[in-house]
Formats: sequence, structure tokens, C-alpha cells
Amino acid sequence: MAMKVIVVGAGRVGRRVAEHLSKRYEVTVVDIRGELIEELQYFLDVLGVEGDATLPETLEEAGVGEADYVIATTDNDNVNIIVCSLAKTLSNPKTIARVKNMDYLHVWGRGRKALGVDLMVCAVPLVARSIINVVDYPELRFLRNIYGNLYVGDAVSVPEDTWSVEVGGRKLIVGTIEEIKRSYHPRRPKNVLIMGGSETGVLLASMLSNKGYDVKLVEKDPQRALYASKKLESAMVIQGDVFDVSLWREEGLSEAEVAVASLGNDSDNLLAGLLAMKLGIERVFSVVHEAFFGDIFEKNGIFVVSPEVETADRIVLATKGEHVLGVVSGIPGVTVLAVEVNDALVGKGPKEVGAVLGPVIREGEIVIPTDEFRLRRGDVVILVVENERLGEIEI
Repeated sequence: MAMKVIVVGAGRVGRRVAEHLSKRYEVTVVDIRGELIEELQYFLDVLGVEGDATLPETLEEAGVGEADYVIATTDNDNVNIIVCSLAKTLSNPKTIARVKNMDYLHVWGRGRKALGVDLMVCAVPLVARSIINVVDYPELRFLRNIYGNLYVGDAVSVPEDTWSVEVGGRKLIVGTIEEIKRSYHPRRPKNVLIMGGSETGVLLASMLSNKGYDVKLVEKDPQRALYASKKLESAMVIQGDVFDVSLWREEGLSEAEVAVASLGNDSDNLLAGLLAMKLGIERVFSVVHEAFFGDIFEKNGIFVVSPEVETADRIVLATKGEHVLGVVSGIPGVTVLAVEVNDALVGKGPKEVGAVLGPVIREGEIVIPTDEFRLRRGDVVILVVENERLGEIEI
């Protein structure tokens, strides 16, 4: 019997979660906006309920009594926490709440499952960590641990001794962190510029400065700049307009080797990223809130980090099936899975699994499969799956 999942919120994050989970599970989406429910049902194989999920009757209509998971992804932290608490009162599903405010995450972290929430997901630390993972690797856009010591990366170029596959024009690599360091020769930037004092910008500045990077953060709003200066002991906080070219000269901002745009909206982030490149900074990252616009940034040479993708990935990983040990879906068009071989995969070779078969962990050793290779029970395999084929893979 398929697992039943209720996703509350049909916005960007909820849609992404519903799209991924509907490939394998029975998904019901709840939102007060009927037009979004209709749109989702047109494009995805999901059920829809129009209504306020903070009311018992709405969750009951959505089938909370039979649900395995209730996932609250609206833009309102309070709503998401109330939905999870109510779901626990009405039944006993596992609950996941998306939050934007780090304070909630800190409170929840003091006693797991507090507030009726089994897992609380906040994009701020996820985005910051995603940038830190690649800040020392000029040839990598993206790098994330998938299982054990294996990492998945989106590479600008691929050395000969690195396992890789090209999908949709992206060069996807898989390897241990030691292999990646040998192949990509990490180069630590001397200076990092953070454009914008958002929660993500401040946390990233704090994490980088704590690791010994020389960090400057520019924030236009005086109150926000004051907040950042109180939070940051080692980083330099500059109160000013990042679009003021004279500020760049006065403060030596273009001396940075890496810049990160973390302003309030995507259009400002795009302009800030382009300005940084024009003024001589070679590597520029940008927070992109609407993942759909990511291609525009990338075509202009800006590396993209999406809170929407980071949050949805973390939620999807938490709802993985029994044999799925890791999930990475932050690379356009594909999902990478770490899967423990079960009855459905035993004895199959690379051409029979319905996906690209990557490195295999067998008895603690990493094996690169040949055409004659056959999977055994207990193997952990890396599968690269095109998103439209996710529901076809037997795992």
C-alpha cells in the first residue's frame, strides 16, 4: 500500500515537494487558494483540498487519520507549526514544518519533536552550508553529501579520474571527499563579500569568518546593519548601498575573490551579481528565491543557490522509502539516489536498473560497475534518475 502524504501549502516549496513525492506516494495538497490547487491537480497526480489547514475539519477532509506524513510548507511559520500540532492531536502522522525564522529552529532543537513537530526545516542554514561546501572549489557549482563518504557535485569541468555523467548539459560527478579534493585542488579565497544582511547573509558571514575567511558584509538598512554588526564579531559590516559604485572604491569591495548576493529579492540579487562581476569578482553566488529564474543567473555566469530547492530536498530526504538512504535533487532535471539493493534490484546490471548506475559500495569498498557487473543484496548503489522517470524505478 502506497504511503499517504498531506502537503499543506501549494506555493513553490509545497509544489516541489508534492511533485517529487507524487512519483511514488499518494499525495494530497491543501491550500486556501483554490486556483493553486486546480493548477497543481492539472500538472501533477495529486488530490486537492481547498481550505484552512489550521481547522480540524480541513485536515480531516484531507485524510489526516490515514496519513503517514503531514508536511506544512506555507510561507507562515505560525501556520506550519499549528498544522503539525493539530495533526498530532487528531492522529499520529510524522510531521514536518518549514520555518523561516531561525528562532523557532533553535527552540525546536532544544527538545526534538517539540511543538508537535517531528522535523523542522529552515532554509537559512541549508543555503549557507551549500555555499560553504563549494567556496573552496572554483570548478564546482554544487557539492552535497549523499551517503557515507560519497558526495554528488555539479561540475564546470571533470578530470579524467573522476566518475561522471552528463545529463541535460550538466556534468554530474560522484566521489569521496578525498577524491574530490585530489581532483579539484581546493583553493581557499582570501576575501569573501556578502551583499545583503539577510538572515542567510549574516549566518553565512558568521560561518565563514569563524573558519578564518576575511569577510565583508554590505547592508543598506541602518537597523539591519546594526543587527549584523552585533551578530558578527570577526566580519566587517559596512552600512551602505551595494549598488553605489563609489562605495566599492572606498571600501575595496572588488578585492574579494568570491561574492554572494543575498538581498531581499531575485531582481536585486541578479543586478548585484552582475555588478560584482563587472567590477572584477570572478566567482559570484546568488540566493535565488524563485528556482524558475535560476537559468537566467547561470547564463550570466552566476552560481545559483535556491532556498526552495534546499528546503524541498531536506523534506524529501526525510520521507525517503525504506531502502532509500540518500537523496539529492538540487541539480536541474535529475535526482540522485543512494539505494540499498533489495529484491527488485538483485542480479541486475547497469542496463537493467532503469537509471544511470553510478559508484556502488560493496562490503565497504567503492566499485565502479562495468557492463558485466551484477548487483548483490546489501550493496548500496548510486542511481542518477531523470525526474520524469522517478516513479518507474523499482526501489
